[in-house]
Order: sequence, then C-alpha cells, then structure tokens
Amino acid sequence: MYSKQEENLILYQKSKHKITIHLILYFFVLCVYFLAMAYLFSSMEFLKVDDPAFRSMLIKLGIGQILLYGITFILLSTGKKWFRILYWIDIAISFLIIYFPIKLLLSNLTTILPFFVLVACMLLKTIVLCQIGGYLRNNRWCKIYFDHTIELDDEDDDWVAKQTKNADYEKIKDRYENKFEQTEQDEEDEYVVEKAPMTLPQLSVRLGIIIYGELILFPILIQIFSNLFASLDMQKVFATKDIFMLCIFTAFIWTIPLFYMYYNQKATKKIIACCMIGEFIRILVYLPTFMNYYKSQEYSLRVFIFFVILDLIRLVILFVFAIRVLQSKQEYAQKPRD
Repeated sequence: MYSKQEENLILYQKSKHKITIHLILYFFVLCVYFLAMAYLFSSMEFLKVDDPAFRSMLIKLGIGQILLYGITFILLSTGKKWFRILYWIDIAISFLIIYFPIKLLLSNLTTILPFFVLVACMLLKTIVLCQIGGYLRNNRWCKIYFDHTIELDDEDDDWVAKQTKNADYEKIKDRYENKFEQTEQDEEDEYVVEKAPMTLPQLSVRLGIIIYGELILFPILIQIFSNLFASLDMQKVFATKDIFMLCIFTAFIWTIPLFYMYYNQKATKKIIACCMIGEFIRILVYLPTFMNYYKSQEYSLRVFIFFVILDLIRLVILFVFAIRVLQSKQEYAQKPRD
C-alpha cells in the first residue's frame, strides 16, 4: 500500500504520460488533416481552383494553424491550467478564419464546390477541436494533471488503488516528489491537492511571457494574414509597422511593473494601474494617426475593423492578467527579494 503522497505522485506521472501521448496524437492528426487538404485541392480535378490567391490562402492557413496548435500543445504539455484558455482562443481563431474562403468565394462564384468542401472541412475540424477541448476540461486524467484534483464516485472508490497497484514508485519519486504537498487527510469520495496562490515573482514570469510573447506573436500574425490588411491597390500592408510599434510601447512600459513584481515591492499595484491608464492614453494619442489612415481612403473598412479587433485582443489578454495581480492579496517584501 502506498501513502497519499506516493499515490499522488504515481497518478500525476501517469496522467502526464497519458496526456502527452494524446497531445502528440492530436497534433499528428492535425498535420495529416492539412496534408490531406493540400493533396485534395491539388490533385482532385473537381476540387482544383485555378487561382493563385486560393493556393496562397491554403498554404498560409495551414502553416499558421500548424504553428499555432503546435505551440499550444507544447504549452499544454507543461500542465499549466491556464494554457487551456489559450487552446479555446485557438479554436475561436479557427472558427473566425472561415471568413477567408467565404470572402474569396464571393469574388469567384464560378467554382462553388471547392469552397463549399473547404468550409465544410474547416467546420468539421473546429468541431473535432472542440471535442478535444472537452477532453482537456472534463477527463479525469486531465483534471489530475491540470487541476491537481481526483474526482471519485460511489462506484470508483477503489479506482486509485487499481491505478497505483503495479506502479514502481521508486522510479518516479525523485522527479515528482516535490509536485505535491504531504497530507494525512483521508477523503472517501474526493481528494484534492490544493496549490498555494502564486507569489508576485511567479506572476512576473507569466507577465513577461505575455508581454514579450505579444511582441513576437502579433506582428507574425499580421504577416500571415497580410491579405486582411492590404491596401486597395494591394501595394501596402497597413498594420505591420503600427502593431509592432504598439507592442514595443507596451513592452517598454510594462517592463517597469515586471521588475517591481519580481522584487515583490509595495508599489507594484499602483504601477500596474498606471500602466493600464498609459495604454488608454496610448490609444488616444494614436487615434489621430488612425483617423488619418481612414480618411486617406487607401484601405477598406475591413482593414480598420480587423486592426481594432487584433489590438483589442492584445489588450484584453494583458488586462485580464493585470486585474488578477491587482486582486491578489500578497505580503510585500520589506527589502528586495526578502
């Protein structure tokens, strides 16, 4: 018989192994899907479209989504709970990009069948991805790995014993014994391992990932979906320089609270509030430039709508995390790193 601590470590190791295998399998299936789509629309005569824009769209959407889900699956394999939210954001993006083939269809109504098949496949893929999202949220092993909880019912009161019966604890204890806290509490129906709230230095690492991740990710997204931001004469891309400069501004001002959080200082929340106000000031300062672009009539209304949506997504991600820090109850250090 194993103690509760040993059972927790064994179950955690098994859940990590199972979920990692599933994520690899899901990514492999996703790659096969995009390869199959490329084969169908290049080899099947009734699905061929003699339009370079269609082929370019397929390539960009395929590569973009493979990179997007590849990064997300790698992050999910770390077991961090909040990366599941990122996965659902990816699904929302997968649903939104159905706009591209529909837009292209409206300009090429002579070949409806290939576009219909493409949209149907994209919808089917999104439904399957939603099912995977349900697995990541509701599966028992996923709850152990991401939430550190074990849910049992009346019929599964010996489930833990069955799962740990033939496990070799000695092989995994050195790697995982610090993952959970020792507890002596016995619960008949449910056993929950509670995690302590993250400290400001720990939150600072996540804030850094958000800030500098946005600095890299959003300009890349502009390049991938450059057709959305092209001028009417297709000679310019509106948002490339602008979104990069806005991300630079955000990275610059948010680096200050980043260090305050890392050193656990009292003024952290005040500085974060100032940075949030600074983002609103930045919007007001940029607004005249934005309106000049609009009045120039070089770009369609669609360009400005998508630019606003993209910048709004960037700010929402940042502000949701900032509000979490503002609501946290932390004891601040009297001295740096105390």
